[in-house]
Amino acid sequence: MNAPNFFAGVAIIIVGAFLFFAGPLVLLPSTQTQVASLFRDETFVAGDLWERSVQLEEGATVNGTVAVSSALTGEPSEVSMLVLDDAEYQKLVAQGSPTYVFQKDVSNRESFSFAVPRSGIYHLVFDNTASPVKKNVTITADLQKQVTVNLPDERVRYVAYGLLAIGVLVTAVGIMRKTPVPWA
Repeated sequence: MNAPNFFAGVAIIIVGAFLFFAGPLVLLPSTQTQVASLFRDETFVAGDLWERSVQLEEGATVNGTVAVSSALTGEPSEVSMLVLDDAEYQKLVAQGSPTYVFQKDVSNRESFSFAVPRSGIYHLVFDNTASPVKKNVTITADLQKQVTVNLPDERVRYVAYGLLAIGVLVTAVGIMRKTPVPWA
């Protein structure tokens, strides 16, 4: 047995084992998208105005689809979709001139998307005041938010595997090689 090779191999194995078990403690920040449902096939009848308030966080994105049909005939139709923050909604109720976060005339199976500028209460309003006919509206909407999470650094584990393999090899060489005896 060659003692220097053997003990060097054992030391490398110990370092590799330490990295293998301590590796998950090394964390890296990672950005992930979380998706939460705001509305799932929610159906309602829009007479003049239909409103729903929701709490939204800054930086989130709301994506969805709207299906609109005439309540009288069932034919595809159109309604105005508005999104306002709480202060602007109060202006709308008081017959003022609000500023919209999102405004679009939506028709049957039309998609929509908007970004939330700041955290707070937002009002989704379906305005049907321009039409004498009530509308059946079905809305599906998801909230997408980017979050930062800390995940273990997998590179440390790969280094640990490499060190364990090298340590086993060096230890095996140390066991198999004979130490030269200078006086023999």
